[in-house]
Amino acid sequence: MFGREKLLEERIGAAIKAEFEGLVAELERDLGEYRRRRRIKGRAQAALERAEDEARRVHHEMIALKKRFWEAYYGNDEAALAKIKPEHRSLKRAMRKAEKALKRAHENFERADFNEVAEGAALKEKAHAAAEKADLRIGALEKAIEGLLAETWRGVKELSAALRDEGEEPRLFDAHEEAPDHRRSA
Repeated sequence: MFGREKLLEERIGAAIKAEFEGLVAELERDLGEYRRRRRIKGRAQAALERAEDEARRVHHEMIALKKRFWEAYYGNDEAALAKIKPEHRSLKRAMRKAEKALKRAHENFERADFNEVAEGAALKEKAHAAAEKADLRIGALEKAIEGLLAETWRGVKELSAALRDEGEEPRLFDAHEEAPDHRRSA
């Protein structure tokens, strides 16, 4: 009997879960997509900040190199000027590379950027609507189950009462039937 009750409970539980499966899947998909976009935006923002830092560093090095150049130029230091020339070429390449990386990082960030507040608010609104829909549907299911249980309970009570009444009525024996002898029960 307990196995049968468990089976019935499992079937009812599975039917109720199936009722909300689509709604839950949609909410999970939306939440997953929002989180994925936030991670991508975070990575793009971090890459942009690194590219900006690198471009700033190379720019500061270029300024320092130009300062050293003018100091060597006015100081007539030919040895220092000879060392500055290859450094200048190297820094120019590094500057072009940093500018390209910065441009790519800006483009990537612009693609990944979205209004988290607005989309978060839209998700919250969708979640509230889904919760409201679920509350209404669960309320309807509760009423239907309560009604079904009450109807079943009344039916069982009526049948039970009818069987009890049937069993309690005195039984008249025919002449052909013998009255049961309760003394012989051993």
